[in-house]
Amino acid sequence: MIFALTDTQQMFGDMLGKLLDAENDFEERRRRLSGASPDRMALWPALAEQGILGATFPEEAGGFGGTMRDIAVVMEEVGRKLVVEPVLANALCGGILRAAGEDLSALIAGETVIALAHEEGYDPFGLPETRAARAGEGYHINGRKLVVRHADLAERFIVTATLDGVAGAYLVDARADGITRDSFRLIDGSSAATMEFLNVPARWLAGNDVLVAALEQGLVALAAETVGIVTALNAATFAYLGTRQQFGVPLASFQALQHRAADMFAAAEEARALTEQAIEAMDAATPDRSALASAVKALADDAGRRIGHEAVQMHGGMGVSDELDVSHYMRRLAAIRAELGSADLHRARFAGLGVNVVKDTPFRAEVRAFVRAHLPEDIARKGALGMEIDKDDYVRWQKILYEKGWFAGAWPVEQGGAGWSMEQQLVFLQESSVNNAPMIIPYGVNMIGPVLQEFGTDEQRAKYLPGILSSDTWWCQGYSEPNSGSDLASLKTTAVRDGDHYIVNGTKMWTTEAHWADMMHCLVRTDREVKAQRGISMLLIDMTSPGIEVRPIVTIDGQHHTNQLFLDNVRVPAENLVGEEGQGWTIAKFLLSHERVAIADTGPKLRLLKNIKAMLAEVPSSSAKARLSEKLAGAEIELLTLCALEQSYVTKWAGGASKDGPEASVLKVRSTEILQKLSEIALEIEGPLGGAHDPEDLHLKPHGQFTPSQRASFMGHQYLYGRCWSIFGGTNEIQRNLIARSLVSG
Repeated sequence: MIFALTDTQQMFGDMLGKLLDAENDFEERRRRLSGASPDRMALWPALAEQGILGATFPEEAGGFGGTMRDIAVVMEEVGRKLVVEPVLANALCGGILRAAGEDLSALIAGETVIALAHEEGYDPFGLPETRAARAGEGYHINGRKLVVRHADLAERFIVTATLDGVAGAYLVDARADGITRDSFRLIDGSSAATMEFLNVPARWLAGNDVLVAALEQGLVALAAETVGIVTALNAATFAYLGTRQQFGVPLASFQALQHRAADMFAAAEEARALTEQAIEAMDAATPDRSALASAVKALADDAGRRIGHEAVQMHGGMGVSDELDVSHYMRRLAAIRAELGSADLHRARFAGLGVNVVKDTPFRAEVRAFVRAHLPEDIARKGALGMEIDKDDYVRWQKILYEKGWFAGAWPVEQGGAGWSMEQQLVFLQESSVNNAPMIIPYGVNMIGPVLQEFGTDEQRAKYLPGILSSDTWWCQGYSEPNSGSDLASLKTTAVRDGDHYIVNGTKMWTTEAHWADMMHCLVRTDREVKAQRGISMLLIDMTSPGIEVRPIVTIDGQHHTNQLFLDNVRVPAENLVGEEGQGWTIAKFLLSHERVAIADTGPKLRLLKNIKAMLAEVPSSSAKARLSEKLAGAEIELLTLCALEQSYVTKWAGGASKDGPEASVLKVRSTEILQKLSEIALEIEGPLGGAHDPEDLHLKPHGQFTPSQRASFMGHQYLYGRCWSIFGGTNEIQRNLIARSLVSG
């Protein structure tokens, strides 16, 4: 159970799963739904008898649950087993009836079926064209509903209509005069009808607020169903890739398919995380629940489209056959996309509603207040504009944090740190960045510091940790080499023992801030005779040592961030070996595990989003602005989802889960793609100025007056440097390899 939290929900979901496994076998389902007279109610008696229909209603109404999470638990299993019975209609209509004070016992017992007659066109939240008119003590309904799902099964309808400019819900008997139906089959095998209402007698049930709440509940329920479907599709597809052979090898051995499988996994994880957040918002009745409901419908629809299509494609000929469940899952996903509004519509609705991307907490408020009060104004101005931060800026800010006791937040208190939890570390990183603070340079405090605490000698800790804490000693990381970037095990730089020293020779590449560094933690090869990973060791190298040449590398944005290092017979004291010889690979993996909290780097993206929104607000109203607004809303939904996914993983890791799975790679891939998408939208908003970029603009005085082209140049830097992030730290292609390796074998 993905969405079950309580033991009761877990037990209920398991019971429903077992029931559906027994009663809704795929072949039996396929047989029931084929032919001229399909049986779309075969499961109804069992669903009622086992209490499934009551799970979506609270105890005081005669049910067993009634929360959004209870509904999600049911819909997850409905999706997994392709249930066509009107479970969701029963829940939504029942919710409206309950708001009207109606008795739900017949619904819960499965003795009656009610359908929602609502959808007339593109926007389910628009004012219905169907009209209600007063007629004596009741009402008459006139209008047309384009798609009424389960219309042929219903004994009553809840019809939405407009009266005096206000939408409401009205109860109509299916046998009433004036109703005509044109029934048809839906793409997923369920049924629907186009219905005409001509002076049909009706009874008022509820107003627009109840109707909107039911529709939004439906959006989240459909997302939960989608998660159930894509989880099942991914499991089937990954298993197939590992067993089906082509050209004598498993399909899983083809990198093109591995990468597509990785993207399928990431899409399903995103849908899961945002659905979870939407469920919480609905149950807590938070102010942003409407925005989250539309966000999750848009995101889940996109995930369902991608995974459904890829699953069919990867199954080859069998994928398009009716006898394999994969094609039926894809059909259901297509039907969901057509229900209660498209992804595009919900992106537009989201754009008009707004949402708090991250939850506020007392600790977040504390961080925000401190940063706003203590971040030097010139540094804050640079951060807000996206200008270049120099070493002095970093040192000044880090010393302020050190005085507060926040610089080494993740370090144990006994080592001079704050002893923060992983959740606190995440909040600090996000909130400080949103408020224009520069990043904490990680090579000392977040990388070699924890390594020395775990693997270093007492002498090494005493010598180096104080300088790291005070930012008086600046570090860089010597890992990548000209032909050993993401393939770290192939590094060639050697360290040969010579008495009480090592003699180091080789080249390091992409060594960020080496031109500022006092020290480098460097991976070297100390043994060429053993397996590649086992021959690697870590040395601490003084950057003033004879034989080190630092050669600048100017990156695509015209800035000098990184370097190539040449090490020619560099003598390094043997006491600077960290751990033991051959332990470098283990140390490197340990180091990477301590970067997990920061790997998505959502803080700078949240700040960038804030700045782009401010840019868009200055654009005059036009069709172009509306298009850009919807495009930005799509990117914001992706960033919202990334934050939800990041939070779920951090919570999982903080609970003791392994950090060696695919989660960090998912965050790395999606975070860099979202950064790049945001910066591209920013350039589009700039219009003709989107081509402006002068590297010197980033080094102007931060309190000067800037021309429009200079401001555009700042955003041009974001765009250009953003291309680096999908390469640095392990390319996104390597990350997809790592994800796929955890999913498929071959």
